[in-house]
Amino acid sequence: MCGIFGVVGPAAEQLSEGALVELLARMQHRGPDGHGIHVEPGVRMGMRRLAVIDLAGGDQPFTSRDGEVVAFQNGEIYNHRELQRELEALGYRFRSHCDTEVLAHGFAAWGINGLLARLDGMFALAILDRRARRLHLARDRFGEKPLFFSLTPRDFAWSSDLRLLRTLPFVDRSIDPLALDRYLALHFAPGERTLFAGVQRLLPGERSTFDLDHVQLSREIWYRPDRARGRGHDREELLAIARRAVRSRLEAEVPLGVFLSGGLDSSLLTALAVEAHPAISTFSMGFTDPTRDESAEAREVAAALGTTHHHFVFDEHEFRRLLPDVVAALDEPIGDQATLPLYWLCREARGSVTVVLSGEGADEAFGGYGYYAGPGLRGLAGAGRPHRLLDGAGNTSLSGFPLLTSAEERRRLCPGLARDDDRWEHGCVARIEAFDGSATRARSVADTLTWLPDDLLVKFDRMAMAHSLEGRAPYLAPELFEYGLALPDDWRLHRGVAKRALRDAAGGLLPERILQTPKRGFVLPMRDWLASWFAAVGDLGSYVAERAPAPLDVAATTELIAEDLRRGVKRERLLFALLVLLEWNARSAGAGPGSAV
Repeated sequence: MCGIFGVVGPAAEQLSEGALVELLARMQHRGPDGHGIHVEPGVRMGMRRLAVIDLAGGDQPFTSRDGEVVAFQNGEIYNHRELQRELEALGYRFRSHCDTEVLAHGFAAWGINGLLARLDGMFALAILDRRARRLHLARDRFGEKPLFFSLTPRDFAWSSDLRLLRTLPFVDRSIDPLALDRYLALHFAPGERTLFAGVQRLLPGERSTFDLDHVQLSREIWYRPDRARGRGHDREELLAIARRAVRSRLEAEVPLGVFLSGGLDSSLLTALAVEAHPAISTFSMGFTDPTRDESAEAREVAAALGTTHHHFVFDEHEFRRLLPDVVAALDEPIGDQATLPLYWLCREARGSVTVVLSGEGADEAFGGYGYYAGPGLRGLAGAGRPHRLLDGAGNTSLSGFPLLTSAEERRRLCPGLARDDDRWEHGCVARIEAFDGSATRARSVADTLTWLPDDLLVKFDRMAMAHSLEGRAPYLAPELFEYGLALPDDWRLHRGVAKRALRDAAGGLLPERILQTPKRGFVLPMRDWLASWFAAVGDLGSYVAERAPAPLDVAATTELIAEDLRRGVKRERLLFALLVLLEWNARSAGAGPGSAV
């Protein structure tokens, strides 16, 4: 697990080796165990390392083909040992047991497409082909690891951390209006556009090639999770696939554990992890208020499986102190209330382990959300619906989840904001429509393209990495995720029973009560917290004016917040998303452009 960064073009010549190292130090939380750099004319590349595999010999970069291939990565390649054996059989010699060295030799042997097709992992990689004068970037299938980039007619830069790109003087730091519109609707900004106009995301399952001599960037999707086709369910096959996924993600030379909520997803992960690592550490979160504490199931599962269990109490009275720390850990705002307890849990877990498994992806793959039971999604691309992603029928997202705001409200909050769409939106809607033969699977695809990579995985990555904790998601193993997505509807969400196939697989491995418990999440007293926060800021109009990003209308935003406070906070999702946006923008603006080059 690491953080990567690089610049190519004239701006790279202005970045000394010392300045590059100092810049990398700004993401030391992503890699506290050291750094590595590659410097040549017009090229600056570097990384920070969190040592998890081959602690002594895993320093990057790794090279191949007599130094003509230079590889950096952020993440883990879980099948690197198998790939190393294949490459050794082809005559490649390894100097380490590190997964990143597989990327260097694998690129030399198979090319970028052949390499990516073979990888099972979470990763953002940068491979410089010095002979061809091309830089290759790629991101894992589901977007577990972030990768941002900025392109101008002269320079190209990329980073695991958006905030590093903001320090470069050629990067446009103005607010992107379409991304802001999406944030106000969803509490996160999906797709390739970030809140900064001059910074884009590489999409999940996407790769890009940058031509150093002609300053040209090409992009293509190399993996599409929606290609899975319908299949039947076999309990033993599913268990075998799940065991392979969990065991592959248990490889580490550092202490590891599992986030155990007591729900089906994390409990099944724990049961399979215990088979390979008896008494593995598990971590759960509860509340001081017994009416809100739902951690009893986690303790029951831990006792039944014999794990070394750690139970922490989230202090709901420290909201005002914790929120600035959470916002500081975000390079982009996400108004997901669960960031707060997750930040706390990651901090506590880091005292015992360096790697933790969690259940992200199970709901999307196996049909875990009740709103997947809605009607089909036909007609998304119909005439007269230019902003299809956010203006669907019923004021919901394409997967069926309620939006924070209507299009009319967003016009009031941001008057004059252009309501447009983009390349990503057209592709996203087309992929969902093409999959509408099954309503639940179409909605799963919608969440897999939006909610999963741009909320859930952002939250997991940023909160974990804020504490130098590596988070792994076994349900995102391609074989396991594709099994779930390909299931017929009656094995996904059927007659009110969610994740039916997963429950079937867990039978006999978990206490029966856990198999019958419906999906629950952290229940936070957010209404009280928000009322307390805004009561303490003094003049609300001044507070908003000092923090609102353009083009957010100060008067309209102040009026909306004040009205909902008078009503007793009825729209806590929206108010929390606005609060995070305001605090994030204040911090972002206060950070300034920096002076990296």
